[in-house]
Amino acid sequence: MSDQEIEIAGTKFERRLFTEGFQHKDGPNACTSLCCRHGVYLDPVERDRILAHADTVVKYMDETQLKDKSQWFDNSEEKDQDFPSGVCVSTQTHNDRCVFLDSKGRCALQITEKEEGMKRFSLKPYYCVLFPIVKVDGVIEYDDFCSGESQCCTAARGSGKKMVESCYIEMEHALGAEKYKQVLDYYREHFANKKSEDSSLQVRKGSVETGR
Repeated sequence: MSDQEIEIAGTKFERRLFTEGFQHKDGPNACTSLCCRHGVYLDPVERDRILAHADTVVKYMDETQLKDKSQWFDNSEEKDQDFPSGVCVSTQTHNDRCVFLDSKGRCALQITEKEEGMKRFSLKPYYCVLFPIVKVDGVIEYDDFCSGESQCCTAARGSGKKMVESCYIEMEHALGAEKYKQVLDYYREHFANKKSEDSSLQVRKGSVETGR
């Protein structure tokens, strides 16, 4: 294991998650949906789940979006062991953004979940939820795809909340609540001030209004 990695409860993490924050004090809370412009890779099972709800998703798309479900995905499969099926496909883009992102920067999948009373993130792809966190070769890491373009996703050293706390929705989705608590406990014991508050566990307000 690299000295830039930390292993907690059998999962490896990039060390910078515990030592760096974001340029914007609110991190992903200040999402601009810029990360959605190229679409996302997803497991074929996730694609099929979205297609099974296509008629419902279309109801929450606006006039700038493609409502023909046959145009939503690039079905060319690529091998990738970080996906449950061992392969991934990708969403298509339209008007320089993911087909599911509307003209206001809102995710049609996330809106569908909320308006239809569905479980949160039951349609939204795993790696959409995680960004700017990603899993690469089994290691939980920071993805610098939008670094320098959007403060909410640009890493920064110094004081303030670190990624492991700012990305609480992403981390809990990746790890589950119990394991994420173990990670927070590790962080607070080895990196953070003992008086660190649990403000990171507050519900992120208005997240349905963005691509996040």
